[in-house]
Amino acid sequence: MEYGKELLKSRIAQIHDPVQKRLLQDVLVDVFGELLAYSEESFQNLEHKIDSERCDPDAHYAVYTGVCKRDGLDSASRSLFEMEIQREQERAPGYLGTLFFACDHLQIRSCMAGTYHVRVETDLGEYETTASLSYCRDYLEAVSRLYQQFMANKRRWHTINCPYIYKFLDITDREGVVPWDAVISKVEIDLGELSEIVMDDMVPVWNITEEICKPKVEVAVAGNVSYYAHHIPLEDLDAGALAAPEGEDLFSVVFSQDEMLVRTENEAHHQLKLVRLRPMHPQKDQTALEYSLQTNRRILRHADRQALGQPHYLWTKGEVERMLGAYEVFSEFELEDIRPDMRGEVEALDMNPFLRVHSFLPQKRKIALILHAKNSSDIFRYEKMFFLLAELQLCTEEYEWIGIMR
Repeated sequence: MEYGKELLKSRIAQIHDPVQKRLLQDVLVDVFGELLAYSEESFQNLEHKIDSERCDPDAHYAVYTGVCKRDGLDSASRSLFEMEIQREQERAPGYLGTLFFACDHLQIRSCMAGTYHVRVETDLGEYETTASLSYCRDYLEAVSRLYQQFMANKRRWHTINCPYIYKFLDITDREGVVPWDAVISKVEIDLGELSEIVMDDMVPVWNITEEICKPKVEVAVAGNVSYYAHHIPLEDLDAGALAAPEGEDLFSVVFSQDEMLVRTENEAHHQLKLVRLRPMHPQKDQTALEYSLQTNRRILRHADRQALGQPHYLWTKGEVERMLGAYEVFSEFELEDIRPDMRGEVEALDMNPFLRVHSFLPQKRKIALILHAKNSSDIFRYEKMFFLLAELQLCTEEYEWIGIMR
């Protein structure tokens, strides 16, 4: 509407005779103004119609992540659940425990480069040894399993924006002093000045849960091959669902408006595991989060929806900014510049280590994304930047994206 007013002003300003100016003003405002308003309304209705027909297929598969103290979990929550891990019956060699470090990425890297004196109390006695710190393997493997489930269900993978799991560090016995079969009751680690920012009762949460359903199973035939068809009704149409049948390496999933069909060849699963991605209901959730909730959800504008089915050609700064602008977390940054052939100040954190890309371009050109964090005291700003870099990397295999924080 403001554009229409400026257009009318520019046309009227060209007339100097006051009588003719008044006549022209009446004609433009009454006739042309109504025509302009009608045209704008028609274009808006057309955009809404196209958007409704071309929705984001990943809208129900957004992942929300947070972190809280163990006693801050909401057992009645409909949205946030503790991140499930699959611990082995026997702990990993040298594993002594996991700590949460409330510091930025640079300090985390410094912590992992050092060694620390540890005193361990077990049912077999007390031991003193030296330990090292590394990213928590259990939480990284939980994200890797989720990726495998996305691939098995033929769903597009988006990097999980979970800066919190990169603050959980495993304590590992470097000398192998503590017996592997000892039951550990207490671990005292000398972290010096870092002791004030370390917590041992924190757990990551996300909007993902597993459940067992009882599908309707029937036998079907395709050519000379028979298979089992599992019909699973989708009760919550706002939630995403992934099938995870036990013992099936190859299976197919077909989604309809209110049902998912899982086809297996080995056996009929009268109890089938589903991975649910729940929608967020903040007003109904009482989880006591220590930091703000993070997500990889995208807010798509009309141009973004049109670009969903098109190849990604990130040749300009404007196109990169348009793509990144669809992610909620990008609102915490300002894009200063994009420069080729620059070296990053900090080694990038690979948030998708489970991807194996076989490229015909082994010598990739490095492109630096220079960002300014609006909140320089945010201890998660580097991990959020690495999330954006990982999403760009998924779309442009020919480049190697690096980040520079200003």
